[in-house]
Amino acid sequence: MKDNKKIIQIKNLKVTYKGLLEEVVAVAGIDLDLYAGEALGIVGESGSGKSTVAYSLMGLHDSKRVAVSGEILFNDRDMLKNTTSQWQALRGNDISMISQNPMSSLTPYLTIGKQVMEPILRHTSTSAPTARKEAIELLKEVEISDADKIFDSYPHQLSGGMKQRVMIASAVSAQPKILIADEPSTALDVIIQAKVLSLMKKELIKRGMSLVFITHDLSVVAGLCDRVVVMYQGKVVESAPVKKLFSEPEHEYTRKLLAAVPRVDRRVDLLPTEDQNRNREENGAGIKPTSRSESIISIKNLHVEFKKRKGIFSSKKEITKAINGVSLELYKGEALGLVGQSGSGKSTLIRSIAGLVKPKSGSIHFDNRDILQADQKELHPIRRKIQMIFQDPYGSLNPRFVAGRIIAEPLINYGMTLCNDVPEKVRELMELVQLDPAWVNRYPHEFSGGQRQRISIARALVLEPEILLCDEPVSALDVLVQADVLNLLKEIRSRMNLTILFVSHDLAVVRHIADRVAVMNMGQIVELKPSADIYSKAEHPYTQKLLDAIPIPDPSIEQKRVSC
Repeated sequence: MKDNKKIIQIKNLKVTYKGLLEEVVAVAGIDLDLYAGEALGIVGESGSGKSTVAYSLMGLHDSKRVAVSGEILFNDRDMLKNTTSQWQALRGNDISMISQNPMSSLTPYLTIGKQVMEPILRHTSTSAPTARKEAIELLKEVEISDADKIFDSYPHQLSGGMKQRVMIASAVSAQPKILIADEPSTALDVIIQAKVLSLMKKELIKRGMSLVFITHDLSVVAGLCDRVVVMYQGKVVESAPVKKLFSEPEHEYTRKLLAAVPRVDRRVDLLPTEDQNRNREENGAGIKPTSRSESIISIKNLHVEFKKRKGIFSSKKEITKAINGVSLELYKGEALGLVGQSGSGKSTLIRSIAGLVKPKSGSIHFDNRDILQADQKELHPIRRKIQMIFQDPYGSLNPRFVAGRIIAEPLINYGMTLCNDVPEKVRELMELVQLDPAWVNRYPHEFSGGQRQRISIARALVLEPEILLCDEPVSALDVLVQADVLNLLKEIRSRMNLTILFVSHDLAVVRHIADRVAVMNMGQIVELKPSADIYSKAEHPYTQKLLDAIPIPDPSIEQKRVSC
């Protein structure tokens, strides 16, 4: 794909963030080249400096708060010396960017069409009627059906996958030479992710663009990129062609990243983390078989509907069937994986069990009673036994409370502070989830994403529940932190004899933790099998579609799948 012409040369780039008390070096003097027509992957953990490099290429750093030194040569000119007007002329015309969150990048009060047209009108001499036609063709090109209607729609009316496709259309609309994609598929489910990556590759080939693809997911890089750069603590620790990097990684950190990726084609007992260098193939010794005779949760013919107005001034309401007649048994001591695309109903199902959503009909039996028929007084002791871990650890933690208070909060709510030694209990829980008890007085913002999720787990366990409901608990974490949390959940389940209902859109993650897997689509369970069988003997077309969409960290496999 690439030729020998260097389109970007980064020389000794150093980026420092200026704080009130200290300075943080995010990029510590790196050298990097991008070739014409090349797809370059930059991978690493959160905080490794990879997104900072992208922002430097786009000139998006605030000079008052960020110090940038070194050189970034484009067309033999140092872009770091650009004036504001020169940066504005460059962005969209020569270099475009797709961000992780399309909703924050799309203007909510402008129609989709206007936002796709904007780079065309700004950087070319195209007339408005012609730009409209080009924008509609671009929307069709990124596989948005009914493009004429979507052209006049607003961002909030589109799904996450559609918004990301709109961002691709907008980014390529002015025919830039370089496309920067900063974690563009992290928030997408596997089927939409596969579509977006395939579209991106098609656009690159069609337009002869160079790509800088930033991610923590090496599986995605395997199918999309020609060369991979691995960053760690602000430095480039390894750079190699994609096939060589996956087959012969040289740096210890690269080997850890590769080994920590859960694979759909292989199950292991424990995923390697910072403290583990070798993966161990599972032989069954680490899994305790669950009893199928003792049901702890029994769901019968559950229906959940959501109603919303068709318009601000309309009295008519649209009805969405989120759960459509689900029946499911959860056995004591097992880990049941619940998988499906965004909007399949899986999060609504576990929120119904937790009492956060009120179903229209059906029953959920726990302790020989239907919790849907229980009043608030009856629900109080039930909720003590059923605890939940949410997807976003920062959003679910009170920013005004220190870690110790957050973990102790359920004890306070249940009036258990007098009969228990609360500080000792908090220390025990922090040690259980592998957090230093000395951090008990730190606030949520002082912890990393993985550490915040550990606080959420400790809070959920402090009441010694019987059931743990996990709603996408690792989807926002990078691979090494994800491996830590998954290993922790497996260890805690074994130690406390917990029953876990684990919701995810990633079948590879679910394979690592679940005994059985239930597949949801359009509010229904379409397949339910033991974990090993769902991967080797999937029967339903939707399950097979989910499995086919999961990226595998193997370039020889992925490059055939992510193709045009």
